[in-house]
Amino acid sequence: MTLRRKVSTGLYWEGGAALIGQGLSFVVSLLLARLLAPEYFGLISIATLAISSLVFFQELGFSAALVYRQDDVEAAANTAHWTIIASSVVLYIIGFILAPLVARFFRSPEVTPILRVLALTIVISSLSRVSYTLLFKDMAFKKKVLPELLASLAGSVTALLLALAGWKVWALVSGELVNASFATLLVYLFYPWRPKVQFVRSLFREMFGYGKHIAASQILIFGITNVDDMFVGRMLGQAALGQYGLAYKISNLPATNITRLVTRVTFPAFTLLQGDIARMRGAFFRVVRYVSLLSIPVAVVTVIFAHDFVYFVLNPSWAPAILPMQILAIYGLIRSISSNMGTIFQAGGKPQWLTSIAAWRFVTMTALLYPSIKWAGLVGVCVLSAAVAIVDFFIAAYLADKILKARMVTYAQMLTPIFIYAILAGATGYLIQQWLLSIGLWDIATLVAAGLVVVLVYGALTWWRDQEVRQGVRQVLAQINR
Repeated sequence: MTLRRKVSTGLYWEGGAALIGQGLSFVVSLLLARLLAPEYFGLISIATLAISSLVFFQELGFSAALVYRQDDVEAAANTAHWTIIASSVVLYIIGFILAPLVARFFRSPEVTPILRVLALTIVISSLSRVSYTLLFKDMAFKKKVLPELLASLAGSVTALLLALAGWKVWALVSGELVNASFATLLVYLFYPWRPKVQFVRSLFREMFGYGKHIAASQILIFGITNVDDMFVGRMLGQAALGQYGLAYKISNLPATNITRLVTRVTFPAFTLLQGDIARMRGAFFRVVRYVSLLSIPVAVVTVIFAHDFVYFVLNPSWAPAILPMQILAIYGLIRSISSNMGTIFQAGGKPQWLTSIAAWRFVTMTALLYPSIKWAGLVGVCVLSAAVAIVDFFIAAYLADKILKARMVTYAQMLTPIFIYAILAGATGYLIQQWLLSIGLWDIATLVAAGLVVVLVYGALTWWRDQEVRQGVRQVLAQINR
């Protein structure tokens, strides 16, 4: 199978799974938001923040190193497997011991048992981490997405049913445990790789040498994307953190779902293009363009319809999340466009650039978060995040262009028409929604109708003006019909 065919097939399977799995997860999240108070989501956010800070020490960049590696893959996989399991057990013990300190820092004693139970996901997920990495490396996306999709479905249904049964915050905890357990069990049914008792010190040192740059940048990126949660939880409380978390999740749909999908497929593909700058450059801009075709209209719709979405779909207790959601839509859009630049740094043999950029962002965010919250609360945090993301985009684009031998003007030429189509479609949908409200149509129905109008108008404009999109759609249809 050719590289282009592998990428298109990977996008097909990953995209289908993301559409179903993330769509289901999003709907379940909205239902849970209607059933549970913001404080419960705040407690989960605190526990997740602590767990995520441990997880970045779980694999020390070994997954990325294993994907990058071209020889001794079996021995390297076994070495990575046992390394990750050992580190995970140690990290769980650390999390268990430090749980009361985390609860005391956030002034939330309820966090202690939640963190100790939820941290079990660290150990559970370690058992299958290398299996998923090998599937990713081999671009065997069909075998990879099915267990992930089924696990997400099981976890979402569990959380919803237990929330209806009155389990409150423990419904959310149980859903995460079921998700992690199913993901680990199912991958061994779909993929025949089984670890052997093998640990090669020389391979450990080689993978650590490559992976330490990835791990360092990931730790810094974690700090950048989560230090705001720490400040919000500490200074503004559980309810504000829950509202901020929901605003972040909704407004960052392009960054956390669309981009995650594309980068999971393109990193192993870009590593195969090492040395062929022309092909890598063409593939990179093609990926950025397709990501933007999806993420730009999502961001525009979030800004236009955030107010009505919160009041019509959720409830007034989530109203403080409206303006943060709109501001963070800009942040999410920038992330979705620029995040794929990191794969260029890795594939181009410059993982240290990730660390340098992440260090700058972390220092800036940490220094300015306290005054931003004092200035405008949640809104101040969101304005700071968006501003830093914009500056970060230009830095990352400049460095990526050095590897690809590209020009900055290419981004403007590529993205401007997409912005125009998205704004026209969003404005049309908003006018239609206001008219439907004026004649007394049910409020949620007006949102659904407006969404359909946006999709139709944006799709029509893009189809009419973009020949490459028409060709891409035909290729996808041909793939489905095979």
